Amino acid sequence: MKSLLCFLCFIAFAASSRGQSTIEDKAKAGLHKMFGDSAAISSSWRRLSGSEIDSIAQLSHSRWQRDSLQVYVCSAHQKTVGYGFVDDVKGKVQFITYLTGINTDGKVQDVDILAYRESYGGEVAYESFRRQFRDKSSADKLIPGKDIKNISGATISVRAITTGVRKILLTYDLLKGTL
Repeated sequence: MKSLLCFLCFIAFAASSRGQSTIEDKAKAGLHKMFGDSAAISSSWRRLSGSEIDSIAQLSHSRWQRDSLQVYVCSAHQKTVGYGFVDDVKGKVQFITYLTGINTDGKVQDVDILAYRESYGGEVAYESFRRQFRDKSSADKLIPGKDIKNISGATISVRAITTGVRKILLTYDLLKGTL
């Protein structure tokens, strides 16, 4: 009887944890979607100096929450095809975790919402919203409500993601020679 109970507990645990993936797993899956299933993905941590953090904050009006960030490098046929950056931005109450893929020209390949924790505003994960960022670079202003259409009921999330993508583009520009 005791072994049957242990077996049933194991089955329940396995069923509940199946399908759950980490942010890193979701990021890699998103990067494969952006740069191709055959892309090799490696990651490393890049520490930002105080002056880099201040420069990015001044230009983007958004500050990195920490002084290091994980950079994903996507390669195909021994050539870099793009980069990925994962960030958390504050929604109304909760953090939104998103991925921005940037091609080697410094333009957004795509944006993917990895974890949306708010009760409202999940429309920022829709293709129609994310598509607006494609081919944008740091030269684009990315102003919510002008360059990036607002979503009724998701205004705070739209602003957060838009400001975050701008911050990532400016970060890429600053670091591109050292990636």
